[in-house]
Amino acid sequence: MPQFYTEEEATQAIKKLISRKLFQNARAAIEENLVVFPDSNTLQFLSSHIALETNDFSNAIQILEKLNKADPNQAQVLIPLARSWNLFGDIDKAIDYLNQAESTDADPTMVEVLRAEVYERSGQLDLLDESIAKLPNEARLLNVRARAFVARKQYETAVQLLESEYESGGLEVNEIIANCFLLAKAYDKMGEYDKAWKAAQHAHELDPAPFDENMQMGMYDEMIEFMNSELVDALTEGPRTELEPLFIVGNPRSGTSLLEQILSMHPDIANAGELSVGHTMQLNSSSLTDSFHSWPNSMIDVREEDAIALSSQYFEANVDFSAGKKVISNKALNLPLQLGFLSKILPSSRAVMLHRHPLDNAVSCYTTNLLVSGHAYTNSLETLGKTWVARKKITDHWLKTLSIPMIELHYENLVADQRGETERLVKFLDLPWQEDCMEFHKSTRIARTISYDQVSQKMYNTSSGRWKNYEKHLGPLIEVVSDYL
Repeated sequence: MPQFYTEEEATQAIKKLISRKLFQNARAAIEENLVVFPDSNTLQFLSSHIALETNDFSNAIQILEKLNKADPNQAQVLIPLARSWNLFGDIDKAIDYLNQAESTDADPTMVEVLRAEVYERSGQLDLLDESIAKLPNEARLLNVRARAFVARKQYETAVQLLESEYESGGLEVNEIIANCFLLAKAYDKMGEYDKAWKAAQHAHELDPAPFDENMQMGMYDEMIEFMNSELVDALTEGPRTELEPLFIVGNPRSGTSLLEQILSMHPDIANAGELSVGHTMQLNSSSLTDSFHSWPNSMIDVREEDAIALSSQYFEANVDFSAGKKVISNKALNLPLQLGFLSKILPSSRAVMLHRHPLDNAVSCYTTNLLVSGHAYTNSLETLGKTWVARKKITDHWLKTLSIPMIELHYENLVADQRGETERLVKFLDLPWQEDCMEFHKSTRIARTISYDQVSQKMYNTSSGRWKNYEKHLGPLIEVVSDYL
């Protein structure tokens, strides 16, 4: 990204990247410009926004808490802070910040919408109804009203509301897309699978986000070719640490949230969600080493002192959540590409390779709003399938190449035999068994992602084999992943 003369120029350029959901590019631009404008609260706020949009809630919280401490009672900070704590799973802190926001110039409707979202995620349906009743009858609030009906399993009512008005009232494209995906969910729950697919298909047709297939597929091929066994052995290794990182390597909608929630019931394990620090470390590695090589070739220039600095950066990003723990998990969605790098910087780490049937995984991705987090490859069944295959190939490569302890786990086996698979995993982590791991749905922390509706209740396996409901629509996908069926 070119260097800008002013902070305002940099800010506007970064906002354009964010508006196009080019979050990795925007994050890189922020890191570059913070070197020039280190005291910029605006750049820090934009960084928190990207963290929030990419589900790195712990990073968003850390940034926003610092901004709030430096300049308290600002609505533009309190509102995203409440949203971050809600998505992180701490509803008490979310409600507290919403209460604080009410005493500022915050939009009262926005405060009530967020309060409704807190009650929805925590299953407090009576309080949810109270919040919904306070909202004005506006098209932009259609989604939260329909979600309240879905939460009460009143799917027909939700469909009637969404079908009648989901494209009315001057809604933004992203709002219409969100309504389409909610409509798909309601129809799916009703068993109206063709209508569910049609609603999801319409959402993808509306999405303007670009996807560079050649570039994305090229990154996987380049990493596999570069990080062969000989090179991996030769790369500089970081220090051994008492706190062990655990990388949960899986696709979106493959069960990473479920697995993380199960593990979070163990007193020795902290779950940090989808950490973006790995990407920041990648950006910093080039400046630390002063390498002339581009990524990933710049890894060959990492010296011992660089590896120590990068290791410290990883643990500093987790310091607020890892006190007294032995293991801290990370389920960032870029781990398939970054696992080789992270395994060398963090040699005390372990990895779980989490797999799910490719057709079930793809159907779940296609009918869920992953677009809001920048997953534009889900707009096409072909690119969805190609991305699944690329991630599977690089996962298989790491299993043959890396020296850290790794274990494979299948989502289908986890839901069919939770005890057996969880015991196997806890043993892999060299931790004592905890019966609480069988009671993950009783966690005081509400799940952090769009998978929260599964991990807040006992184990169920109705999502296994779900692809069969949509089989007639999956021809292009089946052709791409046929070797793995």
